[in-house]
Formats: sequence, structure tokens, C-alpha cells
Amino acid sequence: MSLLDTIKGAREEAQDAISQRTVTKKDDAADDAAETTTPSTQAGFSRRSAARAKPSREAAGSVRGGSKPKSEMTKEEKKAAREAKRTEEDLIFDLKKTMLENDETYKRTQRIWWGLLIAGIALTVISWGIMQSMRSGGSQSETMATVSIVCMVLAYALVIGAFIFDMVKVRPLRNKADERIVGMSKRRMQRTLDEELQRKEEQRKASK
Repeated sequence: MSLLDTIKGAREEAQDAISQRTVTKKDDAADDAAETTTPSTQAGFSRRSAARAKPSREAAGSVRGGSKPKSEMTKEEKKAAREAKRTEEDLIFDLKKTMLENDETYKRTQRIWWGLLIAGIALTVISWGIMQSMRSGGSQSETMATVSIVCMVLAYALVIGAFIFDMVKVRPLRNKADERIVGMSKRRMQRTLDEELQRKEEQRKASK
């Protein structure tokens, strides 16, 4: 997130706080008016309570209706909403990626996963190469055919094993990162991202 986005977010929060204070002042003014126009009897107290309740219901309604339906948004509001959503998605992606890159267990499982996948692909290429060589040379060697079949079987086993390994060992680590991010505010996500980036930089310097 850039400095401009941070300043913009702070300005929006300040505007929200000012709006809330304005609503509170209006409610207090309505309460004062109700107190001055009604006697201090039991019946008057009931009317005063009703006067207090009405702005509260209106305020609650305004809170629930704070986000307009998409059909009621202007073109500029829709564009701003898309940009805000895109910014949040980018922040979540960057945070998750950085958290996983700082996880030694995740990095180790990724190396194993890539090793299985690359080995499977390499054996597939070898098997295909043997078969092409036999076809082009007109050779009917049973030994070469057996080697090609064995390579292909091993290739399938390694590729399937890589995906099983991903589901069993790697995906839980990604889900754990998702669980850490769920419920975070944008400010907290940005702060956590900054901390993770700093930690990554320290690890990089320490490894030199």
C-alpha cells in the first residue's frame, strides 16, 4: 500500500468520525428539545424516552443502509468500490504470500513438491523420447519398450504423488495463513505485511 493510500484511508476514517459526532450532536439536541417541551411527570418521561428512541432507530437504519445496493450506485461509486475491492484483494494476496515465504516448513514442503513434479515431468520426457527413437529407427527392442513403460509409470506415480502431497502437507499451511488473515482490518493487514516484510529482509541479511 502506498503512502497516498494510507493518507486517503486516514482521511476517510476522520470523516467517518466527524459524521458520527455530528449525528450524536443532533440526537443530543433532539433530546434537549424534548426535555424543555415536556413536563417532568411520568407521562412526560415516557414521551422523552420515545424521543430518544426515534433518532436511535433512524441512526440504526442509516447504519444498515450505509452501503448502497449496486443498482443504486453511480458510475463513480461503482468504480471506487471496484478499486477498493481490488486494493484489498492485492493486500490479502501480498500478505499471504509473504507469510508463507517466511514459513520454513512451507518452503521445505514446496521444495519437495517441486522435486516430485519435476521428476515426474522429466521421466515423461524420457519415456516419450525413447518411444520416438524406437519409431524413427524402426527398432522393436523389448528392453527399450520396457524402459519407456517403466518411466511412464513412474512419471504418473510422481505427478500424482506431488498433488497428493500438496493436499496433505502444503494446503494445510496455506489454510493456516488464510485463518490468520480472516477478520483482520485493512490497517492490521498492512501492519502485519510490513512486519513480515521486515522479517523477510532480516532473514535475507542473516543468510548472507
